[in-house]
Amino acid sequence: MNNATWITYQSLLENCNPEEKQALERYGYGSYKAETFRFPPLSMDFLEAFVSLEKRLSLIHYSWLISFIEPFSENDKRLILSVLNPFQSKKLKAYFKIEESLEALTGPVKHFLQGVIYKSLIKGEKDFLPFEYLFSYPLSPLLRLNKNQVQYLVDFLGLHDLSTELKQIVKSDQIKKVYRALSSIEREYLKVLSKKKEPVFFARLNLEKWDGNQDILKKILHQRGFNRLAKALFGAPPALLWHLMHRLDTGRARILRKYYADICHEQAKETLIHQTIELIPLIEKHYE
Repeated sequence: MNNATWITYQSLLENCNPEEKQALERYGYGSYKAETFRFPPLSMDFLEAFVSLEKRLSLIHYSWLISFIEPFSENDKRLILSVLNPFQSKKLKAYFKIEESLEALTGPVKHFLQGVIYKSLIKGEKDFLPFEYLFSYPLSPLLRLNKNQVQYLVDFLGLHDLSTELKQIVKSDQIKKVYRALSSIEREYLKVLSKKKEPVFFARLNLEKWDGNQDILKKILHQRGFNRLAKALFGAPPALLWHLMHRLDTGRARILRKYYADICHEQAKETLIHQTIELIPLIEKHYE
């Protein structure tokens, strides 16, 4: 049995009454006791957290669907796009330059196509688990965020690097350029960070000769933020990483994977995890 099956079996045992548990034990529980109880607690009760296939598919960024759809004829592409959510359909119609209206599929046919699409995404993922089966982990709350919120969180993590950098810059006009390139909430957060000593620091940003281009600074902070997030995520359950990466577009997922490595310092890793968790309520409040 795969992990999801074992977790289901374990949860059934934990939630049934003594008589029902005794009956289950007669059908294999005794010989598999060690196997079933090796799992840590789940982050939610999957028995009460049923998620439809349509909802699961809607959580996937549309860019992950391109390689699956690409080989099909235009008519078949239109059929596939018709079972996706409106945002996914709109983006993929534009990507594939489809101008005709989509078919309105419903019922068993729609469900079947959604199942085929979703199975293509998890094919070969031996550690895959539906997100309601995920084990409790400090960074599990990241899955409360949508793609845009994760991106904002990454940018704010990058401000930790920027706060260290500003202490190395002597010219006040250069510091003013930095603050002008940020949003008001980013400036406030940076001011808070500037009053603290950053416990985890990486290579300098070297902004002394930065020309004030906002896009360049945003790109730098985005990369640095992904570096911090990836280091914080190292060692997390593989299924958690899978779900988070599939909330993002494939390009940003590659950046996350690029920086995904062991920081080799337990205290630094705990700090990065704490910095990430601390930002989640702020991001949820300001970027709904």
